[in-house]
Amino acid sequence: MSGQDVLVVGAGLGGLAFAHDAARAGLRVRLLDKARGVSGRAATRRVTLPDGQEAHLDHGARFFTARSDRARALAEGGVRDGWNAVWTLGMARWQAGTVTVPPDGHPRYAPPAGMSTLGRTLARGLDVTTGVTVTSLQRLNATRGGWRVHSREGLYWDAATLILNLPAPQLLTLLATLDPASPAASPAAGPAARHAQGSAGAAQQARLVTYDPCWAAGVMLRHDVSADWSALRPEHPVLEWIAREHTKRRDGAPPSLTLHATPAWSRANLERTPEQVLPDLLAAAQEILGPLDTAQVFAHRWRYAIPAVTAPGPCHWDATLNLGWCGDWFTPDPHGPRVESALLSGWTLARRVTGTA
Repeated sequence: MSGQDVLVVGAGLGGLAFAHDAARAGLRVRLLDKARGVSGRAATRRVTLPDGQEAHLDHGARFFTARSDRARALAEGGVRDGWNAVWTLGMARWQAGTVTVPPDGHPRYAPPAGMSTLGRTLARGLDVTTGVTVTSLQRLNATRGGWRVHSREGLYWDAATLILNLPAPQLLTLLATLDPASPAASPAAGPAARHAQGSAGAAQQARLVTYDPCWAAGVMLRHDVSADWSALRPEHPVLEWIAREHTKRRDGAPPSLTLHATPAWSRANLERTPEQVLPDLLAAAQEILGPLDTAQVFAHRWRYAIPAVTAPGPCHWDATLNLGWCGDWFTPDPHGPRVESALLSGWTLARRVTGTA
């Protein structure tokens, strides 16, 4: 297919943040993603109820914060434009049947139409191809450079610059598809590359990144639970997060909950099916909230949910190879992995690629 200036594999928030700025700088950018839409783990599930109402549940990223100036400008600009809102200033805690609400004035933002709105907002005007799974990379010419990516569907795309916005294990899998004779393949080499510079060293750092998995469940209710909180952090062996999702939405939204299992429980039950884990997740929720009048339920497994060990720095860029990667598994600031860290990673990489850093 016709060449672009930049190919971005992965239309999650880091890739979208990069692509938005790179396109604004005048580069021709195409994003590829295996999902049906953009936003990555900032995902919103839409569920149509028997009465025709539609519930929107953020079963991935729960909300986003805005500590940096640019993230704050994005969030508050979204509030003014109507696609974003401050959801809550604090999160309640549950311990042995007692709920407490610590004082907290830090805003958590959640778009009323769902967290995926953030990705769709960043994607406006961008060239995005969804529903394609990239399976291998190819360095086109050792002298003049250039990249080709191949997909499971038998398609390929060419570009001068390649950006990968993927969980670290998936990034390493793609790098391993390169011809071993290619200089770009050195990141995927074994122990001999440990002390190499550039992309080889960055890939070795990516090998150290680990993730906590998460089983998530969406629960559509016939009647809301009795509560005066929007978000609850239980001290419980099964669940670490409960959100009353309808409190993010416009008035009149049907009552619903999202449940997130703890990393330990998710890891221990990672290979079970959604049908197998749902009874356990619902039983745990009822231990905390009391009986639930459920209308519909679903479960979703996030194998790479939250980076537990991150890579240093905000991103990676190799100007010699025109190869870079970004994501929430980097450390662009000291506040830990979250939506904002993905945005900061992508924005920083764009500055390096366009020479505006």
